[in-house]
Parts: sequence; C-alpha cells; structure tokens
Amino acid sequence: MVELNKELFCRLGDRSVDGYFIFDYTAQNFSYLNKPISKIWELGLDEIMANPQLLTKRVHAEDLIHVISCYNECLEDGTEKKYEFRLQFADIEKYLRVIVFAVTDGEVEHLVGTVEDTTVMRHNKIHIEQINARKNITLEVLAHDLKEPLGMMKLTASSMKDGIAQTGDQQMINSLAFIQDMCERNLLLVRSMINREFLKSSIVEIGKERADLVWELRDVVRFYKRSKLGKMKNIKFTSSAEQIYLRLDSMKFLQVINNLISNSLKFTADHGNITLHAEDCDSTVLITVTDNGIGIPEELQAGLFDRLPETLRPGLKGEESGGFGMGIIKAIVELHQGKIWFKSKIGTGTTFYIELPK
Repeated sequence: MVELNKELFCRLGDRSVDGYFIFDYTAQNFSYLNKPISKIWELGLDEIMANPQLLTKRVHAEDLIHVISCYNECLEDGTEKKYEFRLQFADIEKYLRVIVFAVTDGEVEHLVGTVEDTTVMRHNKIHIEQINARKNITLEVLAHDLKEPLGMMKLTASSMKDGIAQTGDQQMINSLAFIQDMCERNLLLVRSMINREFLKSSIVEIGKERADLVWELRDVVRFYKRSKLGKMKNIKFTSSAEQIYLRLDSMKFLQVINNLISNSLKFTADHGNITLHAEDCDSTVLITVTDNGIGIPEELQAGLFDRLPETLRPGLKGEESGGFGMGIIKAIVELHQGKIWFKSKIGTGTTFYIELPK
C-alpha cells in the first residue's frame, strides 16, 4: 500500500475538471472532495461531507450491487482499480469511470481516487456500436437480397445471349455479355465488402467496457427481424435475466454474433428457426445460437475454426463463404477470455456455444 502525499493530491484536484476524493474508510468520511464531485453528483459538498451515504442513493438501482462489490474489492485487494457505473437522476443517466487506490497516511488508511463523467463519450460509443452492428446486418441483408435478382438477371442475359447468337447480332451479344459480367462483379463486390469488414476485427485490439449483454443482443435480433430475412426465417431472442452485465468489447462481439446468425441464415431453409439465447450463470454467461438447418457434416467439424479450405461450402441458395469468419470468431471470443464450441447433427441443426466470464 503506497503512501499518500495529500497536499500534492489536493492541489491537483483543485485544478482538475474531474472529481478527486480522499475517503477514510475507518472513520467512514471524506477528508477531501473537489468541486467537480459536487457537479457530477448534483449535491453540495457540505451535504456529501455530512452524509457520504447520499452518494450511493444517486447510484442507478441496476448498478448498486456492482458498486458495493467494487468497494469491497478495493478494501481486500489494495491495488489500483478502475470501475464504471451509472448515476440515476429524474430525467437522465450519467456514466462514470472511477480510478481508486488504497493508500496510507501515517496510520490512517484511505481510498483515494478520481471520478470522470463519461456520459457523452459513452453515448457516442453506444451510437457507433449500433451503427456498426446495423451496418453489418445491412450488408448481410443486401448480399442476400441482391443475390437472387442479380442471379436471375445473369441467367436471363445468358439465355438471351444464346438465342441472339443465332442471329449474328454481335453488338447485342456483347451487350448481354457485359450485363452478365456486371452481375457477377457486383455479387463479388458485396461479398468482398462483408468479408473485409469482418476481417478488420482480427487486427483491431479489444477494448472492453461494462455493458448490458441482453440489451446488445436484443437490439441485433430486433434489426434482423425488421429486415426481409426476418420474414423468411423465424428469428428470436431469449434470456434468463432482464439485464446481464459483463466487460465486453461490444463492437467486436456483436460481429461474432452477426457472423453466427449469418451462417445460420445460409444453412437454414426458409421459415426455419434461429434462436439467440443468453443464460446468466454464477460467474459466467452462456450465449447460444441455435438453428434447425441442415447441420455441419462430421468430416468438416474438426477443422471448422482453423480456416481450412475444405471446410468452406456454399449456403442453401449458393451463398459464398469468406473462409475467415470462424477463425476470427474464435479469436475474438478468446480475447474476451471466453470459450466457443458447437454441436451439430446432419438434418437436425447446429448450436454454437459461447461462454464468457463476468
């Protein structure tokens, strides 16, 4: 446990826009609070000094157990800790990031730290994650919706080309060949865009923050159900709890979920069932993606996560496979200190399991 230079710490706090505090956890009172603490909690400094419990009354009801657990952890561990939680006001929520140390000042032990209001940053991040998830879903829907009409255009142009070849009209033959080529190029372009977007996940570092997994997964399924694909397949989300909080890189992890759902869509017949489920366990969360599609042949199962060319196969409607998806899925899950596995039976369907620590 480090020594406290109280004078220096207070001088820094007096000049900072972030909250600074020194809490004597033996006497259960604050010996120092700077003005931004008052602004963040929307309470007077005198009120907080007189009654520190007022701070916990502002904590969001869903985060209160988390905050108490963090407080106890600080006392037990004694090392630097970083925590995130929310405050609840009548009309708004605030997101806070707290960095706290256990330090000594003579014989008195303190919790010393800083508080940053990350509300604007967090809201921006949530919007970016939503946009990114919907962008990936839109690309999948686009690829699916374009596949059929472009394929039909290509087939029609080919048929017309064969008929016109007998007339010897070279200009028309060349025009139809051009249409065939453009259809093929545009199909490849859309698939390439999807593969390239997902491949970015393999080279970007994981940045985990506390997130509500249930909210994130429900939003993904909601967007799929609004699309044309949602009308061709029965896609649903279930959860054992209304909220499940864990540390997550939401943007990267939602790409994992998008890819698994995309694979289920490819290998499940129209009007088939696809279910995304989250199970809240004691120290972990289990996420499953289940379909009643055609299943994965036994000879392909062993190398499914290894990017082996022989594991690649087209979907039921000829959808192409990028070949890198499953390997990147496994890498992202493992970067979250998680595990992924699957069970599959030909003609019955497939279930992918992802287990993540809380």
